[in-house]
Amino acid sequence: MALRLAAGVPKSLTVPTSARIALFNGTGPFWVQYGANAALPNADVLTGAAPELAPAARNVQGIGSLGLIAPADCTVSIGFYG
Repeated sequence: MALRLAAGVPKSLTVPTSARIALFNGTGPFWVQYGANAALPNADVLTGAAPELAPAARNVQGIGSLGLIAPADCTVSIGFYG
C-alpha cells in the first residue's frame, strides 16, 4: 500500500490481523508511532514514547494501528507480511 502524507498532517492505518512484519520506504523522511497517532517531535522525548524515524522494517504482530506523519509532503510505501 502507499500513503500520501501532507506536511504535518497525521494519518493512521489499521495493521492487518495476519501481519507480522511491515516493510517501509518513503520518498522523504517520515515518523511512525505504533498503536497510536503520530506527532512530529518538537522537543526531546526521553520517555520511550517518541515515534520512530523512517524504520526499514518492524515487527507489527499484536499492533492494531500505525500512525504516520512527515515534516514535508511525501509518499510512504508499506508492505505487510505474515
